[in-house]
Amino acid sequence: MFNNWKKTLMAGVISLSLLGTGYVSHDLISSQNVSAEPAAKNAPGHLKKVESSQLDEIIKRGYIRVGMTGDYKPFTYLNPETNEYEGFDVDAAKELGKDLGVEVEFVATTWPTMMKDLQADKFDIAVGGVTRNTARQKSAYVSQGYLSFGKVPLIRKEDKDMYLTIEDINKPSVRIGVNPGGTNEEFVRQYLSDANITVVENNLDIPHLVAEGTYDVMITDTVEAMLYAKADSRLYAAQTDKPFTNSEKGYMIPRGDFIYASYLEMWMDEMELQGKFDALYKKWME
Repeated sequence: MFNNWKKTLMAGVISLSLLGTGYVSHDLISSQNVSAEPAAKNAPGHLKKVESSQLDEIIKRGYIRVGMTGDYKPFTYLNPETNEYEGFDVDAAKELGKDLGVEVEFVATTWPTMMKDLQADKFDIAVGGVTRNTARQKSAYVSQGYLSFGKVPLIRKEDKDMYLTIEDINKPSVRIGVNPGGTNEEFVRQYLSDANITVVENNLDIPHLVAEGTYDVMITDTVEAMLYAKADSRLYAAQTDKPFTNSEKGYMIPRGDFIYASYLEMWMDEMELQGKFDALYKKWME
């Protein structure tokens, strides 16, 4: 009898110990009120659909929908003469389609509507100089970075010693032209609110308006500023060696799809390892 009591006691101790370690055998404890959600369901990046991924949908339909603005050289530019997109991220998107074995369909979007369009399933991925930041990551999945940059002032060459700091620019007498809805406008609103700010709908119009004297400053990314300064001798890309901010460019897809996100990151790693990003940089930025 004593031995039976000991066995009962030991079984209870073992059961409690197993409970403490998080392991419960159905042979020891069974209760209709106990349920354990799979850890993966609550983990970051869990599948938006258990049964499928957007990656599978893209491959099945035979084409990937790529959203871009077409107004941000050298990443994306809708050439009015050919009505074709061209640029660094246009070529990168074509490489993505080739790797997936599908066609590429470019979908027009704007900076103010890009996030809503992605969430409304108008395209599968947003590319074209998209800046990585936590604000976007709250609503979508933003990939690892593929290019570092910072915000700098694009100004007239004759003014190259005038607008070198935030303090130099943040004055009512300084006229700033900025495109709406993106990180350029965010920066201007946050740090240059005392300046005379004008929102210009078409980002492509701003550089020549600076060159002609309509505006004094365009705040943009280092790569775009350098591109326009190279193309127009009247312009000067200031502070490119010491930009006001430090950020990276990435690609944006719907959040919650672990399979699709994992593929995208692997593809980007391969683009880097095989020197394809470097080749695109030399083609479009040097």
